[in-house]
Amino acid sequence: MFPLPNELIAALTAPEQSLLMRRARLIELKSGDILTSPSIEQPLIYFITSGSVVQFVPFKQGHANKGLAVGLIGREGAVGLQAALGLGAGNFILTVQSAGFAYVIEARYLQNLIKRNPNWLMLFSRYLWTTYQTIAKLAAMSHSQDIKQRLMHWLLLSAQRCYPDQLYMTHDHIAKMLGVRRASITLAAKELKDEGLMNYSRGRIQLLDIATLHKRTSN
Repeated sequence: MFPLPNELIAALTAPEQSLLMRRARLIELKSGDILTSPSIEQPLIYFITSGSVVQFVPFKQGHANKGLAVGLIGREGAVGLQAALGLGAGNFILTVQSAGFAYVIEARYLQNLIKRNPNWLMLFSRYLWTTYQTIAKLAAMSHSQDIKQRLMHWLLLSAQRCYPDQLYMTHDHIAKMLGVRRASITLAAKELKDEGLMNYSRGRIQLLDIATLHKRTSN
């Protein structure tokens, strides 16, 4: 058993895990790190063990600071898996939101393993489908003018992905992820704080009533 588990790796058999980990190396993920983008030619795959990574799409090519977060990956999965299928990064910029660790593997190595182990293709394809579902939901929510609703959803998703670690996010970062003005996030966060649903200080966020937040975002 590996000390920092990843759920995709855990779904493999013990011999398969050993085969995968033969070429894996554990790296630290620092908040703000860019793991890959359309301009990076050497594809790598990151199996997250703690922390979270944002799938960010810029509105315009070359404008990495303006765009929309369409996915968030934690220890339940991996980022860059499409490279194991011979595909590029597309429009995604993968940025670390919450610091943590990941096992990193060269895409070519995993691609060769998949060719020899067809069941891996099914496992990774099923996982990629779940990420597409998240992308679809976040993309649909981006058309909503209810900033507070979008903020609640992003906070819940972030807490889920980096659990059990503490949430650390600035209003400026959240605004960038949701493609809205910082002032809108500050106002929405204050309303949630006044309602006793969350607390925040110097980037440290506490969700005080997760049940109510879930109920509100499901309506």
